[in-house]
Amino acid sequence: MRILIGTPIHISKDYAMERWLENVSKLEYSADLLMVDNSPGLDYMERVKASCIQHGIKNYKIKHIEIDQQLGPDLRIEAAQETIRHYVLSHNYDTWFSWECDQIIPTDALDKLIRIMKMGNFMMVVHNSQARWDPKILNTNMGITLIKKECLEKSWFLPQRNGKISLDVSDSYDINNPNVFKKRVLASGGHYLEVFGVIKPIYHLNK
Repeated sequence: MRILIGTPIHISKDYAMERWLENVSKLEYSADLLMVDNSPGLDYMERVKASCIQHGIKNYKIKHIEIDQQLGPDLRIEAAQETIRHYVLSHNYDTWFSWECDQIIPTDALDKLIRIMKMGNFMMVVHNSQARWDPKILNTNMGITLIKKECLEKSWFLPQRNGKISLDVSDSYDINNPNVFKKRVLASGGHYLEVFGVIKPIYHLNK
């Protein structure tokens, strides 16, 4: 299975980036890495490139998308997710491993998700974790999710307007309500599984 690890990054999560990249470098399953930077300007992207070199990560790419920071984090993240979706499809990956850059996972985590996906022939496997702001709250925001290409062909994060990803706030699906995307998957004829506790420990960093 040809897999792309794809994640939005922003300078606001810099507190976690070094630990996350070290985690990526130790993952047991071989996968390519795409980071979509939605920080202001190009400076942060260059810093992350240097960190990738430091941690020996070679099979990576960083794409920068210039977005008005006043639009808020939700729309910026959705635009980055849609950018990743297009990249997965245009580069013929089998699966996208959506992995938030503030979550530290065991090195065999991806292998476990692949086994679950194959076992039930699921289009998407969502592994929930504790919220970083309160470990007593369950976070269902798809921070650790394996998504098949066939699912991404039918389900989108932001629509296209005039040949470009829409940055109209009215098109935002609200990343804090991940059920919107999940409902799109079901409406398109797909199916998914949500699990908790299969991958452990998960450290959802907040500082």
